[in-house]
Amino acid sequence: MSSETPRPLPGLAERLPPPPGPELWPFLDAAGVCLARHGLSRTSMVDISREMGVSRSTVYRQLTSVENAAWLLLSKELHAFYDALPEIFATTTGPDVVLRPLAALLRGAWASPIIAKVMRDEPDFVGRAVSFHAGPMLDQGAEMLAPLYQSLMDSGGIRRQDPQVLAHWLLRTFMVLLLAPPPGDLDALLEGVLLPVLAPPS
Repeated sequence: MSSETPRPLPGLAERLPPPPGPELWPFLDAAGVCLARHGLSRTSMVDISREMGVSRSTVYRQLTSVENAAWLLLSKELHAFYDALPEIFATTTGPDVVLRPLAALLRGAWASPIIAKVMRDEPDFVGRAVSFHAGPMLDQGAEMLAPLYQSLMDSGGIRRQDPQVLAHWLLRTFMVLLLAPPPGDLDALLEGVLLPVLAPPS
């Protein structure tokens, strides 16, 4: 394990949305199947109840709405990704501590059947989500990531710069790549574009 990589991530877990408890996982699994099949705007609580084989009132009691189910699914995935970060960090040093999680998160998002369905069939929803939610979510993400980047700078792992500015820039890069996957190899692209910004001076 590299001594330059901070353990644990400074305050990141506490800043994530609370993870849904295990009692909700069967409901979220069913919601995920329906969202991947129908999309967000066309999935109903009835669809989820039929997928589970339970009453609609039971689903309402646990999830309250389809939109809330989607946010709970996102929170569940974010915490799963956070739990996987120590394994990623254990084999990385320097700028790769930033590049590898970014690449892994993008590949995970691209592989999601729910995201694929929404991106393909619900461009109006994507546009509204970006217009109304992107700014606050990016601000919150930068607040979570800036302490990590600061600690990496302090240990000499990445180039010293304003950690808030770096976090905002990387998150916006992530959002563009999420919406429009690049041609060619992702790792080569990230290294070519981001290494000059992240590599410490020799």
